[in-house]
Order: sequence, then structure tokens, then C-alpha cells
Amino acid sequence: MDATSPWELNPVLQQSRLLLLAQTAVDVRNKAFSEANREEGDTSWGIGCKAHERFGHALCKLSESGKHPWLSVHRDGLFFMPHIEGIAVRVYRGPADRPSQRHLDAARIEHNRRSEPRQMAFSFMGQATEPDGPWFWMMAVETDVEGRALRAVFFQANEAGGTRNAWEAPVERLPDAPAEASTPAPEPGDKPARPARPRAASSPKGALVPRDGRPLFQAQTLPLISQPS
Repeated sequence: MDATSPWELNPVLQQSRLLLLAQTAVDVRNKAFSEANREEGDTSWGIGCKAHERFGHALCKLSESGKHPWLSVHRDGLFFMPHIEGIAVRVYRGPADRPSQRHLDAARIEHNRRSEPRQMAFSFMGQATEPDGPWFWMMAVETDVEGRALRAVFFQANEAGGTRNAWEAPVERLPDAPAEASTPAPEPGDKPARPARPRAASSPKGALVPRDGRPLFQAQTLPLISQPS
């Protein structure tokens, strides 16, 4: 793969824009996996589906916020494709050097959908085509064996599966959730243990002690006085 940066090939693919897409994809995916409960039956397939839906939702929120006018999202059900000033970027999970045919087909269909009006208008001019093209922009989210995102790589690919101009976005990974001290769960039907009642402070002999532990008064022993007979 070549080392040419995306923004050197196309000025609209600014580094800050690519970083926003990459960081959003990594954060959403890793948060979904950090919330998973394997013991309750969550699997990588189900967590991956949740991460996919959340990523599409996050992209739409970014696009609708008005803070990123360069970003638009073509969405059709579970399918979505982000665009940077009209440049489609196919996002998928997998290796950057071996995009699957399914993702290549999706990129080609989106490319044709966007380019069809322009091709019809200028087909008579005999525009020069790029060798081995067309070339599509893609972003691969590479993961570890557990499914957590490790890195995001932008690159170009053609219909034959050739790749070029890869650039790894310097994203930050979410820290792993700290292990919490586990307490044994009560068995079904067990009553929760009552908290120990604090003992009242020791009081002098003969003092009346209410619930709050403070003596009401101190009983005194008076001396006996002999009366005259």
C-alpha cells in the first residue's frame, strides 16, 4: 500500500473529518462490548449488531447536529453510508488489506448511485477513466479476538479487491472497565440479612436510656434521715 495521505488525494478528506469518523466507530464499538454480559448469553454476533446500529445512529446524530455540514448519511434500514462532501466512505469491520466482496459491492453500488447523473450528462465527452478504477474509499475497523476495535484504517479499493493509499487514524481506545469486587448473590428465596443494630453507649448504673442512647436523668440514692420519735 502507498503512503499517500487521503487529504493529499482529495482535499475534502481532511484529517480532522476522518478522525471524527474513526473515533466514533471505535468508541461506539468498544462501549457496546464493555457493556456486554457474556454470562447472560451475549455473543460477539449480537454485540456486533448492536454496535452496528449504534454507529449508524451516532453518525445520523452528528449529521443532524449542524456542527458538521460536510457530513451526510445515506441510510436505508440497517444499511448506511457516510459521505464527506459527497465522497462515500464504506465502513466495515475486518482487515484493511482484504476487504470482502460484500463490502466492495456496497461501495460500488453507492459509487454508481452518486455518479450516475454525472456520467449520463458527460458520457459523450469521453472522460478519461482512472487505471484499474473506479476506486472507492473505505474505512476498516480492525478488532481483536474478542471483537473490540484496535485501529481504524482508511484506504482505497477497486472492484477487483485491490487496495492502495492506506492511512491509519490515530484513535484512542476506551480503557477496559475496572474489575469490581464481587459479592455473593443471595440464593432464590433467601431473605436479605438485616443490618446490625448499633449498640447504645454504656451509661451509669440506674440511668434510663432511650433509643438514641442518651440518659434521660440520673437516679440518685439519698441518705436516710432518722425522724424524732
